[in-house]
Parts: sequence; C-alpha cells; structure tokens
Amino acid sequence: MSDVTADALESYLSGRLAPDVQVADLHAHVEGWSRDTVSFTARYDDTERRLVVRAESDAQIAGEERAGGGNDIQTEFETMAAAEDAPVPTPKTHWFEADRSVLGGGFFIVDYVPGSAPVTWNPRQRQQLYEAWDAPDNTLPEQFVDAAAGVHEIDPNDVDGIEDVDATEVIDREIDRWEAVYREAALRTEPAVEEALRWFKTNKPTVPETTLVHGDFRIGNMLIDDDELTAVLDWELARTGDPMYDLGYASTYYFAGKLVDPIERPELACSLLEREWFYEEYERRTGREVEHERVRYWRAFSAFVMLTIGLDGVHRYHDGETDDVRSAWFQYIVPGLIEDLHAIVRKGRI
Repeated sequence: MSDVTADALESYLSGRLAPDVQVADLHAHVEGWSRDTVSFTARYDDTERRLVVRAESDAQIAGEERAGGGNDIQTEFETMAAAEDAPVPTPKTHWFEADRSVLGGGFFIVDYVPGSAPVTWNPRQRQQLYEAWDAPDNTLPEQFVDAAAGVHEIDPNDVDGIEDVDATEVIDREIDRWEAVYREAALRTEPAVEEALRWFKTNKPTVPETTLVHGDFRIGNMLIDDDELTAVLDWELARTGDPMYDLGYASTYYFAGKLVDPIERPELACSLLEREWFYEEYERRTGREVEHERVRYWRAFSAFVMLTIGLDGVHRYHDGETDDVRSAWFQYIVPGLIEDLHAIVRKGRI
C-alpha cells in the first residue's frame, strides 16, 4: 500500500490548504480496491474538512498490471474532473500529484462524499435496493438513469489521457483488449468462453456514435446516502465507447453472477430498476435510441469482462502476485457468469 500517513498528508497539504494543516482520523476503505483509498480529516484555520486520497496500488507502482488494467491514475483524476462539469454526482477534485516520493505512489485528493456503496450480493442491501424500486416515492432509480445520461454527455476528447476511437473500431478494440486479458489469466481452457468469443466476433452490431463510457457502471460503484445517489466513483475504466456498453453492463444480474439461485428479481438491473423502464427512461432523457440488440450484445460481453476480471484475480493469487484473499474468492463468480453469458447469447439463436 502507498505510504498514506498523517505526517505525509500534513506536509503535502500545508501550503496548499493553509500554512499549517493537521491531519487525523485516517480510514482505509476496502471499496474501490483497485487503488488505495483513504479518507481523512484536515484541520486548519478553525476549519475542519473531510477529504479522500486515492493512490496507486503496489501493483500499479511496480508496473505489474495486466493488459486489461484501467487507466493510469492521472487519467482517472482528469475524468472525474470532467464529470464535475456534467450532470453527474461526483466528488469535487482538488490536486493530482505524480511525484511518487510524497506518498509512495501517484495520487489525487477529492472531497469526501457521504454515503456507502451497495453490495448486491449482500441480502440485506439487495433488499433495500428492491424496496427502492417498489416504493412509489423513492427517486433512487430515477437518479441512476440521470447518472447514466450524464456520463454520456461528457466528450471523451475533453479528457486528457482518453484515447479517441472511431465508432467503427470500438467493438474490435473491446474484443482485442479483453480477449488478451482472458488468454493471460485463464488457468485452463473454458470451451463455453471460447464459444462466446466466436459469437462476439461474428455478431458485432453497428455502433453509430461514441461517447465517454464509465466502463464499470453499476450501483456498487455509487455512493447512496439516505436514498440519494451522492457520487459515481471508480472511473479508472472510463474510455471512448458505445454508450450502450454502460447500459448493458448495468443490466447484468447483480454484479458478480448468480450468487443467489434462483435470482429473486431477474427483471431488475443492478437489483434496482426494471430493465425496460431503464432503457425507456434513458431514451427519453437523452433522445438517443436504445437498440436492444446492442444492449444485449454488451450485456453478454460485460459478463465476459466480469469473469475475465475474476480469472485474473485468481491467477494473481495462484501465482503469488497477491495474498489478498478477495482475489482467491473471485473463483466463485466465474461459473455463474459463464451461465449468464450463454443464457444471453442463446436468446438470439432460436
């Protein structure tokens, strides 16, 4: 983990926030664990502010990330800064620091935002999301759609570090990127995945436009505080892409495959909102046609991406690259995701 200490933060912030800054109450967050995330209180000039530092992980510092790894930390910062100018709830950004001598890795600092990220495989939290959909006076599903629409208002050309990709090349880029990760991560050949890859290559839909896409758009990457969506987080997979990608990704069962069988509310995306309502409301807000076959394609592809990320975690644990047991746990999401993937693909084969 980066050297995120009170002393180091005090040294960095003194002269930026005020001549003398005191830092206390550091709390390491397990959410967003692709990077090190620590909230803290800064005190200066009779002022007290809660801030968050997001820093490179050890693997990122060592340059050991695989091909499917997310954007570098500066690009994540620039994306969050761009989101501030869009109708997307996001923490206010302050400073990016590339000098790794300060905290042991590159990092940025943003405002603390109240709320917690729902875990959809937690029965209690999943039930709260169901209730948010069922309650007529709960606006959380509306806010979720607004956030998706807001993300797609961001011009990727306005974000330093985001590569411009022509709409005709988007699908090939996604296939090439994630197949390379899968080939490196898989400990054994999965015939069902090989079949799915052939399907992706022979059933590519036409993508008429590109926008910025979040790349990991789901309720688990959002903060919820008393039924209010307070922030969209974890922008490291943001890229130029088909906006239908985010809709398909959000439409997968829960987040990590069928960890509950049978699925209690299969009609709900992210356990929060009915898919058809989601698509209709998104279309109404953006004026952008939601082509169901494109969404279905990306929904299947998202299951492939998730299982690939799971296999990559297992591979890292197996090879001793990490001792984080969460990486070993990823093995349990893969069978359900393969089943989900083929259920989506088969719908178009009858």
